[in-house]
Amino acid sequence: MVGYNNEQTSMLGQFTGGSTQMEVISVTGMGGIGKSTFAKKLFTDPSVLSFFDTRGWITVSENYSYRMMLLALFQYVAIGKEEELDKKSDSELAVCLKQGLMGRRYLVVVDDIWSKKAWDEIRLCLPDDGKRSRVLLTTRDVEVAQYASSREDPFRMHLLDPDDSWNLFYQQAFGEKGFPIEFENVGKEVAKNCKGLPLMISVVAKILSSKRTLDEWRKVAEGVSSLADVDAYLQCSGVLALSYNHLPSYLKCSFLYFGLFPKVSEISVEKLFRLWIAEGLLKVKGMEGLEETAASHLGYLIDKSLVIVGKRSLDGKIMTCMIHDLVHDFCLKEADNQSLFYIMNISIDGSRWVLPQGCRWVSNHSDSRDCSPTQFNDLAHNKVRSFSVHNDNYFKHLAQLHFKLLRVLDLEQVNFINFPRHILDLLLLRSLALSISKPGYLPITHLWNLQTLIVRPRFNHKWRMFLQSKIWKLSQLRHLHSWSIYLNSPQTVSENEVKNLVLENLQTVSGLTPSCCTKEIFEGIKNVKKLEIAGEEDKFRSETGWRNTLKYLKELEELNVVVWYGRILSAAASAASRLRLPSPGSFPPNLKKLTLSGIRLPWKRMNIFSKLPNLEVLELKDHAFLGDEWEVTETGFPKLKFLLLEYLFIRYWRSTDDYFQCLEHVYIKDCRFLEEIPEGFADSVTLQLIELHQCCHPLVTFAKQIQETHEELGNNMLKVYAFDTTKLSPLPDYPAALERLRPSE
Repeated sequence: MVGYNNEQTSMLGQFTGGSTQMEVISVTGMGGIGKSTFAKKLFTDPSVLSFFDTRGWITVSENYSYRMMLLALFQYVAIGKEEELDKKSDSELAVCLKQGLMGRRYLVVVDDIWSKKAWDEIRLCLPDDGKRSRVLLTTRDVEVAQYASSREDPFRMHLLDPDDSWNLFYQQAFGEKGFPIEFENVGKEVAKNCKGLPLMISVVAKILSSKRTLDEWRKVAEGVSSLADVDAYLQCSGVLALSYNHLPSYLKCSFLYFGLFPKVSEISVEKLFRLWIAEGLLKVKGMEGLEETAASHLGYLIDKSLVIVGKRSLDGKIMTCMIHDLVHDFCLKEADNQSLFYIMNISIDGSRWVLPQGCRWVSNHSDSRDCSPTQFNDLAHNKVRSFSVHNDNYFKHLAQLHFKLLRVLDLEQVNFINFPRHILDLLLLRSLALSISKPGYLPITHLWNLQTLIVRPRFNHKWRMFLQSKIWKLSQLRHLHSWSIYLNSPQTVSENEVKNLVLENLQTVSGLTPSCCTKEIFEGIKNVKKLEIAGEEDKFRSETGWRNTLKYLKELEELNVVVWYGRILSAAASAASRLRLPSPGSFPPNLKKLTLSGIRLPWKRMNIFSKLPNLEVLELKDHAFLGDEWEVTETGFPKLKFLLLEYLFIRYWRSTDDYFQCLEHVYIKDCRFLEEIPEGFADSVTLQLIELHQCCHPLVTFAKQIQETHEELGNNMLKVYAFDTTKLSPLPDYPAALERLRPSE
């Protein structure tokens, strides 16, 4: 990180040295100075990854939710299932979290905290048991930093000096491409006028990186210079306005749309794309598809330092993104100036929310437990296109909302018992997300413009959703997601002629039950690219047709098969419950990613997947395969790049590097009996990362020996990271449990 090399080295020393007691290290500084970037550099440093057993990151923000902070930490600690955690009270979650961290050497980053009260609540969940655990806290408030810090004085971020400002500007504007000498004086003047604030320098540099003439540079420089005498916050806002004004016109609304999400929240990229498409915010070029266009738009905003990448998938795809809180403030201010949207973020008792004339987007961030009808009367007279709720708010009065022009309705956080039938009046609706407790038929067949349908259950594993035959006439449908979906046949009789209806635009389906995996239905969704088949064990055994019908999905690129078991693990599988898989020739030819959970097959059946010609990502989870040995045979996996093994009772894994010629990333989680990975990986020229979570010490040692072998051969590309190894020990009933799970050969 430019300007902080010495400080980063010193901070790493505080992490790994010093007292064995838990310590809090506070970092303070103004907004945009780089606190979160500094923390992220430390959080991902290789020495930190190897030193701490587990790491967690929470972003608190000014209007924080204690419960959401706890749940965010649980994602890193990896204890308890999501549906179990949702049922616990806040105090129960806090106790469970503290117990889960006990005995582990942990690092927790508490980012962007605003109050002493918030720290007091978090502190109660963090055990101090002499394991040299550390907490890194970032805040703009010096008093909060001093209050939480274990040391006398917190670390204060400084503004960059002129040399470091120029170095950062140079990196962001041109990278390795080089810098035209005639631009240097203008560039140095711009960097100087940014007053050493990294966020401003990065944003301005990204504006100029796409400008090719000296006149264009001088115009931007004049805009920055005009802000030189205002305070830092206004100056930063001015620079963001400058960046916004230089965006292509078709991208401006897409950028401002980020303001609809809660501040500092991680945003699902898939959800963002669906909403952009439903709102009609994308400008499609040539033959480019909508999703590809959305990805291009997001990439542009990331390149301009306006959007930050969050989590990535195993194969490197962006899963979540976010924006800096100063950028969020700008989005709200600019959208308010244009009367684009309205954010409800305070509790109102009995009064009305008055919307700006022509307001298009409304988002409810309020903590109010009941939104009364009087608060929404104004909505009947406005041109609202989008309404979303981002908290668990009991929204009881949907009948009062006359959203005749609504395109997006996001009520996934609201718990409805039955389907709210007033939604059927919203004929222009394109995106609908709901949570419903009671299973049954979903009467949405007259919503002709629907593109996205998401219906989730609330804590009910027996929940089922039935879709009527008219669903096949929703020709605009692109995404269909639920827990357990039942579809009727797409066949229809018209004038004594039987014909199959096709959802030509459908791209993704999740929760499809095995009984619906028929030739007729697959031909009706023949263009789907991403499919999840999910159901209970007996459904997969009784409905065998899915094994022979996948071949009709010729465009399918990602397949996820999930088997649920109603019985406990030790009493489960037997020869009678063994599932059968499709033959290699029955899989779609374009399949690139395959995820298998709970199918419980013997390892010798893995040879089926080695014959998939284009498979790049393979994820095996939750006893996907049974037995203590996996020996890779025949042709291996010639194109596989990413391999995940999670919660498998495997002891021996034998292979040579010839069987994994393209493998780049191996991720192993909670495979507690596995003590070695293939020795052939020591000869791999493609392997870049081995990531181990909740694995035994012998496996960690073996993986690091492979890394050392690579380094001895002059290859420093391979990295090995291990997390959560201290509390693990082999389960005492391993032989018996494995024998009960093992299918007959």
